[in-house]
Amino acid sequence: MATAETVLQIEGLTKIYRSLFTPMGVKAVDGLSLTVRRGETYSIVGPNGSGKTTTLKIVLGLIFPTAGSTTIFGKSIAELSVRERIGFLPEDAYLYDCFSGEELLDFYAGLFGYSKQRRSALVEELLTLVGMQANRKVPFRECSKGMRQRIALAQALVNDPELLILDEPTSGLDPAGRHQMTLLIQELKRRGKTILLCSHFLAEVEEVCDRVGIMYRGKLVAEGNLSELAGEPEEVVITFRGLDRLGPDAIGQLRDRIRAAGVEIASKEALAEGEEGPARPAPSAVALLDSAAGEIRLPRAVEGKLWQVLQAVRDAGGEIVEITRPRPSLQDIFVRAIREEPQ
Repeated sequence: MATAETVLQIEGLTKIYRSLFTPMGVKAVDGLSLTVRRGETYSIVGPNGSGKTTTLKIVLGLIFPTAGSTTIFGKSIAELSVRERIGFLPEDAYLYDCFSGEELLDFYAGLFGYSKQRRSALVEELLTLVGMQANRKVPFRECSKGMRQRIALAQALVNDPELLILDEPTSGLDPAGRHQMTLLIQELKRRGKTILLCSHFLAEVEEVCDRVGIMYRGKLVAEGNLSELAGEPEEVVITFRGLDRLGPDAIGQLRDRIRAAGVEIASKEALAEGEEGPARPAPSAVALLDSAAGEIRLPRAVEGKLWQVLQAVRDAGGEIVEITRPRPSLQDIFVRAIREEPQ
């Protein structure tokens, strides 16, 4: 249910495109429902063809849905008062090649009715924000992809939007350009903007987003913050050092001590060489020793033996460096969610 804190509300959204190959058409979006709250950064991720761009086009009023509804600030996108509060950065923004960044921003500020004095201050502010002061007079035909993308983002901010919609903002950028764009999104987030983001670069989504919705075949198959999506950690990782200086038998002694503590343990190196069975992940109740990395991975099933394993490391002459409970990355979560969906 929409509240005062709800900026975008999508309910039962469905879009079917007509097709020459099937009388039923192609269902690009299938019963999608989600909510974006004020001040949060929400990202829609999914493989190509999952319905992300179609969803954004419906939200922006560029195409109409087959069924369902979308409201922004509790109103229809058809209302001018709503459009004035939105900024949009498309994946491939069209910029007039003869314009420079300074000229383009001044032109769009004029369309929004700003006075000449206010336009000048606003252009300066936006060029500073996106780091384009030094290249303000360079025509777009001479700009790199990263420079064009930063000016396109500045253009989307001319009207100081409350809701900013970004479609693949780092598409086509090199690693340095992607990093700069990520920093810009983080700055906009700090300024309190509500951001709806679509991106293929999951590591960057992980850095900036409060919540993530995973789409697959037009449906929302998983949603939540990273902690909710990741669930409980599956293992404890013990990092140690010091056994290498004790000679080649030290690792064997460590394995013996851990087994004496009641924990079955397999060596990663031996598994890879086929000495302890097929080269496959150890069973859920078996700890995995990686002597090269100085790690013991203790699965949840035997986590109750953590202190005995720590003591075994010390007794073997090792030093405990750290104990962590790693959570899966967004990419791991994404792959898992897709695999769990029926094909």
